[in-house]
Amino acid sequence: MRIKRIFLLLSLFFSVPVMAQLSVAKVVGKNADKFKIGYGVFSYYDFPVGEVGNNSVRIELMDLVVFPSKNQGWDSLAGYISIKAGFRHIFSSESKTGFYIEPQIGYCRVVSAETGPNDAIYGDGIAAAIELGYTIELGENGNGLNFGLKYETDRAGKDKTISSVGFRISYDFRLFRRRRG
Repeated sequence: MRIKRIFLLLSLFFSVPVMAQLSVAKVVGKNADKFKIGYGVFSYYDFPVGEVGNNSVRIELMDLVVFPSKNQGWDSLAGYISIKAGFRHIFSSESKTGFYIEPQIGYCRVVSAETGPNDAIYGDGIAAAIELGYTIELGENGNGLNFGLKYETDRAGKDKTISSVGFRISYDFRLFRRRRG
């Protein structure tokens, strides 16, 4: 029975592509002058809709960005982690190459540690984002290279809100799966 469960989990993992990528972001709006450029990682599942793959439902499993303070560096920081669902539409009817738009909505946790990591406060709330970018289809498997600008606002209470603009580069790859057609 245990082997069947392991096989099921592995087949699910290899049949749906998972991507983990890097990003840089800048806080905008309230408190923008307090923080330097932030760095982050994100990972998502991609579920193509249709034969071409130019539309897809995306589950962003993790979007984590940390912003160091301008005055105290990494001793004082703010950041967020969010889990979102979205829909990506590539403005091309023939392939996955082209400009895209991807609205997203989900859950977030905003963390602020102004006097050090031991005094961190956090709040949970709603995350909303929109990403605009360009994707290039590479190879026969439907792999893609993505360049995107993303605006995200994470609202976890009056004093725990972060809005940011980020630049993201990601590479979509599909293991053991060919594109149809």
